[in-house]
Amino acid sequence: MTSDTDNETTTAAYAAVEKAATGLRELYAPSVLDEAAALLADLWAAGGRHGVGRSEWGWAVDLASGALSVIARRYTDAPDPERTGDQVLALRRDLVEALNSPETGLSARPGSRTMTVVDRLPATPRGGLHGDASLVVGIYANGGWDISMNAHGATVVTIAAPATTAGAAEVAALVRAVARGERGNPFRR
Repeated sequence: MTSDTDNETTTAAYAAVEKAATGLRELYAPSVLDEAAALLADLWAAGGRHGVGRSEWGWAVDLASGALSVIARRYTDAPDPERTGDQVLALRRDLVEALNSPETGLSARPGSRTMTVVDRLPATPRGGLHGDASLVVGIYANGGWDISMNAHGATVVTIAAPATTAGAAEVAALVRAVARGERGNPFRR
């Protein structure tokens, strides 16, 4: 059973991690934010056992950003061992299925290599020579997920999300938010 204090700490940790995420040049799956918030709550608890309150951390270190960066790195760095080509293609299939699902409501198809092309919507950020580029999402054998415009020289934004079927569904939800303009233009940060 959790106490009100535990719930308050968990809520405060999630809010701090979510705030830290807005200033960084990555997109984060909800499960990654949850993991980072749990780490932050544990760090605050450890400090509390030494008489260090939550507010005292701010003058020395940004624990929320640190917790988020440490957890996100698990999903953005090269896995050991690297994924096989079959694993990467399976993840791409999972992503295409999630993007085309009625819940997500986008139109997506496999592109070249390990990319998935997502048709733009009216609110999709402008990109490409004429501002009409589609989105592309990638997953790699030696890294994680990313998103960019389907245009030469486009900015690439890392997506911190598990390389699993559930992670592909989280990536699809983030892509939907970008395509609908709900996240602003993540390529301009």
